[in-house]
Amino acid sequence: MNKQLIEDTLRLLHTEMSPIAGIQLQPSPAACEQLLSVLERHDLEYNRKVNLLGIYTILTLAAERHMECIPHHPDLTRNILDGDYLYSFYLQFAVKCRELDLVAYLAPSIKKMQIRRSNGDFAEQDPAAGIEQFLIQECRQRSRTSKAI
Repeated sequence: MNKQLIEDTLRLLHTEMSPIAGIQLQPSPAACEQLLSVLERHDLEYNRKVNLLGIYTILTLAAERHMECIPHHPDLTRNILDGDYLYSFYLQFAVKCRELDLVAYLAPSIKKMQIRRSNGDFAEQDPAAGIEQFLIQECRQRSRTSKAI
């Protein structure tokens, strides 16, 4: 199932992403596994799993491209532009998937990470942990709402 989920996610992302950008979406299997284990712990519809894996993939690749921004590197401009495009694509894709609450939840940590990177701190980012915390919070809110009714 995980292989099918990854294939469906990449197919969806390829249809949504502008071909003019020329960005290859090839996430590492290890990176995908981080979120796949999160998704397995939550009772989610298949389409939502695809959407969340898509969001995660975009965020991971955007961060990777910006991590490759080394002064005087021949692909410096391309890496900056790719990373910036992927971050804007993340927002566009999340809105289309109706995951605005997730965007709002992740925004502070993404912004802090971008500020740290602009100051030379290239510590790893873990969007899977942020997505899992969001799903846990969402589940708690649903539980409280259903009890109140």
